[in-house]
Amino acid sequence: MTPNLRDEVDEDVEDVHKFDKVPAKPSRPTLAAIPLRPVVLFLAATVFTAIFVELLSDYMKISKMVNTTNDTDSRQPTYAIYSHSPVEDHLVHVVNVLHKFGYKRVELDQGGWDLLWAHDYPFHRMPSLKNLGPNQLVNHFPGCGFLTNKVDLCTTRLPFLPRAFRLPSQRDEFLEYASENPDALFVQKHNEHRHIKVRAPNEIALNSNDSFVQEFIQKPFLVDGHKFDIGVYVAITSVNPLRVYIYTGDVLFRYCPVKYYPFDAEDLDKYVVGDNYLPTWEVPSLRKYYNSYGGSMRGSFEAYVRDQSMDPSIIWPQVESIIRSTILAKEQDIVRTLRSYKTRNFFDLLRFDLFIDENLKAYLMEANMSPNLSSAHFKPNSLLYEQVLYSVYNLLGILPVSESGLSRNTPSEMVTADKNLVTGLNQCESYNCDKSCNRDECDLCLLCMSGTEYEWLRRAHEEHLHRVDMKRIFPQPILDPKTFNIDNESRNMTKRNAWITRWFYNKCEYDRTWCT
Repeated sequence: MTPNLRDEVDEDVEDVHKFDKVPAKPSRPTLAAIPLRPVVLFLAATVFTAIFVELLSDYMKISKMVNTTNDTDSRQPTYAIYSHSPVEDHLVHVVNVLHKFGYKRVELDQGGWDLLWAHDYPFHRMPSLKNLGPNQLVNHFPGCGFLTNKVDLCTTRLPFLPRAFRLPSQRDEFLEYASENPDALFVQKHNEHRHIKVRAPNEIALNSNDSFVQEFIQKPFLVDGHKFDIGVYVAITSVNPLRVYIYTGDVLFRYCPVKYYPFDAEDLDKYVVGDNYLPTWEVPSLRKYYNSYGGSMRGSFEAYVRDQSMDPSIIWPQVESIIRSTILAKEQDIVRTLRSYKTRNFFDLLRFDLFIDENLKAYLMEANMSPNLSSAHFKPNSLLYEQVLYSVYNLLGILPVSESGLSRNTPSEMVTADKNLVTGLNQCESYNCDKSCNRDECDLCLLCMSGTEYEWLRRAHEEHLHRVDMKRIFPQPILDPKTFNIDNESRNMTKRNAWITRWFYNKCEYDRTWCT
C-alpha cells in the first residue's frame, strides 16, 4: 500500500507529490504554486548557519590568540647555559641578573629556552641554532670569531692596530719591516694569548704556526708609573643592517702590578695585564677619587689625567671610532656566515681591550668574545658587571617579570606603532611613493617597506627606548644635525647600513634625543 504522505507533513503544506491520473502536458510553475513557508524556513536556516559558522570561526581565532598570549605571558621565561667548563664561576653574574629578572634555568638539551647564554662558541656543536624559534635569543653571532680571533684581527691592516704579521706566511714581510725599523720591539702572540713576551726580531720564532708577531708600543701613558689597559663593553644587536652600542656607565681599568720603568722584558708584570692586575682602588693617585669621592674607574682615571694638565676627553672619540671601524671591517664576514641561518635572533656582548700611549693616542689590542664577568678576584667589580648586564638585557628586550610571574613586557604596539617608525613624510609625498616604490627616495616610506625592514626599525626603536647606559655608536651619533652631511656619511656604506643610517638621521631631525 502506498503510504499517505499527507499525514506526515504539515497540514498547511500542499501535497506536491500527488499527480493527476491522466498525464497532462507540463506547465510552467507559477509563483502561487510555490510553497512559501518551507522556502522561508530554509533561507532563514541557511543565513543563520552561515552567521553562526563565521562567528564561531572568529571566536576560535580570538580564543586561540588569547590563550597563546596568556600562555606566553604566564609562562616563566627560561634560559640555558652552554659552556665547556665544568665550573661556572665566570658566569655567576650572568646567572644572578637573570634570576633577579625572574628567569628560570633549564637544561640545554631540554629545549624551549628563551635565552641561550654561550660562554664558548656554540654553532659547530649545535646545528639546531640554524632554526631558532621566533622568541629565542643567542648571545653570539655565527661568525663572531672574525672579530675575536686574535691572529685574524691583529693582522688586519687598520691604522689603530700596531703593525702585525702572521707567521710563518708573512715571515719575509716581517723581516723587511724589522730591518726598516731597527729600534722596534715585538711581541709574539698566539690565539690562546699565552707566553707573551717582548722580543727583539732575532728572537722571534719565525716558523711558529697559528701565531703572529706585533710591534710593541714602547711609550705608554702611565698612572703612578703603571702601564694599564682599558676594557670597553660593546653590544652588537644587529648586522646588515648594523647596530652597535657601548656601555658608558664605566670602563674596566686594569693596571700592571709592577711599575713600567726601569723596563725589563723579562718581568712580564711590568707590561702584561694578568689575573693579578692592580685595581683602581689600589693605585695611590686614584685611591682618593675612587674611595673617598665615589668616582668610577673611568672618572678616577680622567681626574688623574687632568691633574697632569692633559685633556682626557680626546680619548673616547678615538675609542668609539676604533670599535666602530673594527666591526665594520669584519661585518661582511659575519654576514656571509649568517646566510645559512633561518633567523637573525643573535646578539654579542664583547669587550674591546685598548691601551693609550704617552700622547693619549688609543690603540686596539683585542676583542674578547666572552669577556670575564667574574668578580672572584676583585669583589668591587661585581657592580660593574651586573650594571653592564642590566643595560644589555634591557637593550635587547630581556625585561624583568613581575612578582606574580607574569611578564611585564607590554604589547609591542603600545611601545612601537607605525607612527613611531614613519619618517620623511614630505619626501614620500613629493615622489608619489603611494603610487610607486621604484625610487630610492621611497625606501623609508612605510608603504614601501618589506615586513623584514619594518621589523628592523621596530627593534631599533625599542632599543633606543630601553638603552639604560648603552650609547649607540653605529649608526654614528649625530653631534650637530646642521653640519652633518648624510650623503657623505652613507656614501661608502652597504645599502642596508646606509638605509638604517638615514632613518636615524631622519629621526634626529624630528627629535634631538635620537641624534646620539
